[in-house]
Amino acid sequence: MDKATIVKTNAEAREKILRGVNAVYNPTKLTLGPESGSALMYRTYARGPRIVDDGKTIADVIEPKDECERLAAQAFRETASMTNQRAGDGTTTTMVIAGKLINEILSRLSEGSQSYAGSGKLSVRKTCRDLLALSKTIQEKVKERAKKIETLEELEKISMISLGNEVVGKIVAKVVWDVGVDGFIDVVDGYKGELETEVIKGARFAAKPGAKAFVNNPKRFEMLVQDCPVFLTNYKFDNAEQARVVFSGLLKKNAKLCILAPDFSEQVLISMVQTTKQGVFMFPVKVPSLRTEQFEDLAVYFDAKFIDKAQGMKLEAVDDTCLGFVEKLVVKDTENREDAVALGGRGSVEGKMRIADKEYGVSSKVAERIKMLKDQIVEERIDTHKKLLERRIASLASAVGVIRVGASTTAESLPLKLKIEDAQYACKSALEEGYVKGGGLCLKEIALELTTGDENTETELCLIKALNAPYEQIQENNEGLLEIGDEVIDPAKVVRMAVEHALSVAANLITVKIIIPETADRTDYEGQALIAQALRMVAALFAKREGIKAENAMEMERDLERIAENNIGKD
Repeated sequence: MDKATIVKTNAEAREKILRGVNAVYNPTKLTLGPESGSALMYRTYARGPRIVDDGKTIADVIEPKDECERLAAQAFRETASMTNQRAGDGTTTTMVIAGKLINEILSRLSEGSQSYAGSGKLSVRKTCRDLLALSKTIQEKVKERAKKIETLEELEKISMISLGNEVVGKIVAKVVWDVGVDGFIDVVDGYKGELETEVIKGARFAAKPGAKAFVNNPKRFEMLVQDCPVFLTNYKFDNAEQARVVFSGLLKKNAKLCILAPDFSEQVLISMVQTTKQGVFMFPVKVPSLRTEQFEDLAVYFDAKFIDKAQGMKLEAVDDTCLGFVEKLVVKDTENREDAVALGGRGSVEGKMRIADKEYGVSSKVAERIKMLKDQIVEERIDTHKKLLERRIASLASAVGVIRVGASTTAESLPLKLKIEDAQYACKSALEEGYVKGGGLCLKEIALELTTGDENTETELCLIKALNAPYEQIQENNEGLLEIGDEVIDPAKVVRMAVEHALSVAANLITVKIIIPETADRTDYEGQALIAQALRMVAALFAKREGIKAENAMEMERDLERIAENNIGKD
């Protein structure tokens, strides 16, 4: 039986949009600011409840029952997803700006101010264009106000404000300061009931996941590979049958495999996905820009044999002796170019050697490789070649920070881990583009600049209210007047991204006049619920019918009694 298509148009569609947006906006705005509220939420796979105060985490679990409202909520959540992807922090601010803006504009439309261009009233298409133009203006004003991070103390302010914790904020800022703007920080679970940090050496290289189907950590837009054998080659895997033969040889003793290659065909990727049904996990990593010497560097890091087509090596001849090993590999799937980061490659492990009953330390293969490259730099005369060698050394020995989050309970460690992840991204954003006044003050000042009284258009009036929304929401969540001093600062990049993505999603959502959601098949539970509802209705109708029959019978008896009484009187 074909599913019926649901279509909502005009005012009804806008009402659904507003309901879907507010289903996400109203709860998440309560998590903004130093006195924000927390949410008690379920966790999947019967792992018990969790308490978090992260706006995006809360937004991600909100799914309205109505299909149209759910579609609107999913579109609205894109504001937070884009900011999270590019800045890593500021997701709640983004949703507060977008939510306020959508409410202001759609409320005006519902009052009948919708019109065609040229009438002097609110025009949806013109409003959309104006918002996108104003977005660029506001972003430039944010950049003009930005100040460069010069000291660790300034970075600590950024971290402490994001975390709401002075002690932990300083710890996170120090790790970010040590690894630098291009460094990578891994936030993992700890087991000692306390916060631990260390800065170690890892490898970095340009890479992307083979396909989105392999992104197993969607919250951070990344493919995460742990404790896995690694295979390296500069052959392209474009033949599904050849790939099957190669992979079957490599998987004889392994249940998972990470493959670094220039490219994978669609059929090969499909066959990799299908192996998961057999309990085998494969992680394709595209590295089309790596040169031969970079492959060789990575082969040393992973302690693998690099299968080089230029030397005539055959894929069909490989076996598991060609495999290296990595403890952790993070490959980002974002629009912006981000390097993959490897930790714990087998070639980076230092060893020991016993000679004449004495133990001696043995340098790792990576250390020996770096020493060789440094010797080449000394001999090299061409500056461009020297820089390439320096980049290769940096790729093999990148600073990687590790923060282990431990606490007495999971309910305590989980929200802290989420806050630390946001804080380290906020710090990196501040190192990239500087900082501005925090607590919503930067956007409040820009809103004041835009205010020109009666000369403002309806679009500008809506936008001014939206720009003021973060400051006002922070004050509202504080349940009183909160003094925001000079020590409160925010990363300029986070504020700029919040404006860009909030206005982009809002500008597009307000143009919607038609909603056509996907109509899902009913689940067994829903079908059973409908049957139960029908049975209750049948039972009610049966009871009503029996009641009517009983009343009729009683009425007939009373009528017979009255007739009998009348007849007796006549006799």
